[in-house]
Amino acid sequence: MRNITGSPVENDDFFERPQDLARLQRELANKANVLLTAPRRVGKTSLVLRLCERERSAGRTAVFMNVEGCHDELAFAEKLVDGLNESGLHPEALSRISLAFRKARKALSGMKVGAAGVDMDMGTPEDPDHSTLGRALESIFRKIESAETPVLLAIDEMPELLLALGRQAQGTERVSRLLHWLRALRQTCRTKLRWIFLGSIGLDSFVDDRSLRKTINDLIGLHLEALSDKEASQFLTRLGESNGLSLASKQRSLIIKRVGWPLPHHLQIVFHAIVDSGARHVDAAAVEAAFAHLLQPENLSQFDTWRQRLDEQFGQSDANAAKDTLRHLCQHPDGRTRDQILNALMSTRQSADPAAVEDQLSRLLLMLQRDGYLLENDSRYAFRSFLLREYWHRREIR
Repeated sequence: MRNITGSPVENDDFFERPQDLARLQRELANKANVLLTAPRRVGKTSLVLRLCERERSAGRTAVFMNVEGCHDELAFAEKLVDGLNESGLHPEALSRISLAFRKARKALSGMKVGAAGVDMDMGTPEDPDHSTLGRALESIFRKIESAETPVLLAIDEMPELLLALGRQAQGTERVSRLLHWLRALRQTCRTKLRWIFLGSIGLDSFVDDRSLRKTINDLIGLHLEALSDKEASQFLTRLGESNGLSLASKQRSLIIKRVGWPLPHHLQIVFHAIVDSGARHVDAAAVEAAFAHLLQPENLSQFDTWRQRLDEQFGQSDANAAKDTLRHLCQHPDGRTRDQILNALMSTRQSADPAAVEDQLSRLLLMLQRDGYLLENDSRYAFRSFLLREYWHRREIR
């Protein structure tokens, strides 16, 4: 297992999570479509990539696609078609549709908003299956539905596409139409086609914030947790053995305790910091030095995505309130009650309606818990991760 600190891991670099894989496989066998939720850096993408490997080994078709770089409905459609094409499904039909999409991209100015978001004249009256973007895609999915081999479609970073789409002309309507179209497609093609949605921004949080929950109410929610202490110890053991730097039980326990929330990514970056230090023997001092190294000003940027995501995910008012909440909590390692957080927010919003701020805080606390920033314990809210709290404190307070 290599010491990988950035990208998702596959093959021998993946740390097996048999219970989580079994849960996913059980839901798929029951013909469910899944919304996989988890805070950032828990390992959703790596887990689903492993699931796709297993599906292919069993003779089934699995297509994984990251749609983060898609900015409109046509780009999403192109990504779907490319993914299906790479899996060898219906090559003639997909090639024809791909050609039509390329022509449509060149004639982008001729598009108009339609039933599936972007409605394009790609065919003739004699070719009703290809008269719009939506119908062209539906024709492929009907072929999949009538075939023998089941197909799994794993869509990563769907909220990123929806956020980009929402910032465009008629964005709110287009987001709603695309989500409704996808739901209708899942309802129509429900025998051979299975879907999994995942992402660094929760699709559940996205739709709840826009009163669109009904567009995903057919998805079965599965939540992926961080590693247990036992799993984290096994993870560190394997990481050490694979990289020639073994970690004794005492040091593994110290790392897990100091991390506070054993995300695979955080364990990887701590181990990387130990290796970077040149330590040949890992003792308590080496572990503490690794944490100190991670939190030096020049290394804090690796946590910046946690802060940037708030501006991407929320409107300005909610983003500011979320950052103010986290700024307050990073100064209180033992956490604060809801009333204490509310008082802190009101101290900088003295002209605001207290009821409106309280309602905003209730929504944000739920989303910040879902996305892995906070946990609630005994009616007190605190940072989940020591590293993230220290980052926030050094970024915002010191």
